[in-house]
Amino acid sequence: MSRVHYFLIPFLIQLAACQTLGEHTRAESLENILRSYEASIRWTSGQQAYNFLPPDHKDKEYKPVSKNIRVTHYEVVQGPTMLGEDKAIQTAVIQYVLQDSQILKEIIDKQEWRYDEEGEVWHLYSPVPTFN
Repeated sequence: MSRVHYFLIPFLIQLAACQTLGEHTRAESLENILRSYEASIRWTSGQQAYNFLPPDHKDKEYKPVSKNIRVTHYEVVQGPTMLGEDKAIQTAVIQYVLQDSQILKEIIDKQEWRYDEEGEVWHLYSPVPTFN
């Protein structure tokens, strides 16, 4: 019986390590995509945010972003929070200026991200922020 334990214990440890490594890789992937999304919002005033939607949502969701917008601040106020292995949420506050009138505005961006196992990528499933 003790021989079985000598073989079983290392196997279980390796199995647990593989799962932990997979979860770590997925969490790291989420962090990377969230940083890219933030940069997209900040530096393109949301014009590239549609690239983060899943392919079947891009055509339905697309609304042109005004070139009159300049994002001045992006702050994550909650999250990212994992809701299971393949879903995460995050909330950010985005401040922007209407350049023609120099009016400062603020919106709250509640993001829902889902992991695509096949493509090994996170996609945004919540609406892209609307700058009015």
